[in-house]
Amino acid sequence: MKINSLKEKIRAGQVVVGTYLFIPSPTIMEILGHAGFDYVIIDTEHSPTGPLDAQTLENIVRAADVSGVVTLVRLPERSRIMTQKALDAGAMGIEVPGVKTREDVENAVKDAKYPPKGHRGCCYLTRGARYSAGFTPDYWSNANRNTMVVPLIEKPEAVENLEDILSVDGVDFVSFGARDHSMSLGYPTVDNPETNRAREYVLKVCNQRGIPLGRFLYPPFDKSVKKAITEGFHVLVIGGDVSLLYHTTSEIVNIVRRET
Repeated sequence: MKINSLKEKIRAGQVVVGTYLFIPSPTIMEILGHAGFDYVIIDTEHSPTGPLDAQTLENIVRAADVSGVVTLVRLPERSRIMTQKALDAGAMGIEVPGVKTREDVENAVKDAKYPPKGHRGCCYLTRGARYSAGFTPDYWSNANRNTMVVPLIEKPEAVENLEDILSVDGVDFVSFGARDHSMSLGYPTVDNPETNRAREYVLKVCNQRGIPLGRFLYPPFDKSVKKAITEGFHVLVIGGDVSLLYHTTSEIVNIVRRET
């Protein structure tokens, strides 16, 4: 089992930067790795790639390994079998949407961990174990140490239960889904008083528990990145591949239009 460099950097308090992959392309993933991202979250909730599309998922993770970037998989929902497919493909962890309670997160951790810490199916003929070439007697315990679980807090009920959720052993960092939180309360934008209060509360509880909160950033990135680091955030999420592509190309086109 390879060492999870992302987990080590977060434990050491280093600033890490990642993005989301929506385009189901190993080439795009490889480019993101060569760009220097510490991690990429493969979105299988909103993108064409699904955790049960095992061949595509495995090739995307393989491309990440080629370019030296850690992969997590955002699941469509909490599921033992989808978690197993993602981790057996070689991803280093999962991001779990829709969690609401401590029990949800306990089950997510169990999905990702081998016995005795969880109920992940035990097989060493997978890509994650280098097709048995990487198997040793301590493979199971090493996998448990290096596999990450990231709850996505996006429902008001999850915010209410946050202290219980963060008391679960095995949570590596937390993401806050401001868009879903806002929409569930009837707000069309994330800049509303209830979501702003929830975001502040989530940050406060995460700081108290010593669990990092991922900070999703928007352009202009020179300002948003500086602000996030100044505010003490260590886990940064820079948009996604589609938004980065759109932002860069539309900016170039707008420059040309202004000059002609």
